[in-house]
Amino acid sequence: QAHLTMKAIELCAGAEGDAARKKLMELCALVKTRIGGYGSQIVPIILGADEKAVAAAKQLQNQGYDIRPVRPPTVPEGSARLRLSLNAGLGTETLNAFLDDLEKLHVLAA
Repeated sequence: QAHLTMKAIELCAGAEGDAARKKLMELCALVKTRIGGYGSQIVPIILGADEKAVAAAKQLQNQGYDIRPVRPPTVPEGSARLRLSLNAGLGTETLNAFLDDLEKLHVLAA
């Protein structure tokens, strides 16, 4: 395990790690531009009502996305949300398709 940890550190510290961080930063910026947020890799898509979050998650899951609703008691009452987790392995095309599909649900605040 120590050897694997050392190799992981080498990978993260090298050009491959730099490229992955750059890609992740680009994805974070894309999401921030399209739907707002803070530009981090964890994006809460706050929808409010539990039913709204559950319905949106179900529709998106039916379209092939692995996204889950987060509801009380995990979050405060009235702030149910979807939790989008970005990673450097996610393609820009896939992310844009997800954001397009999310917008088609008309669940985001205007």
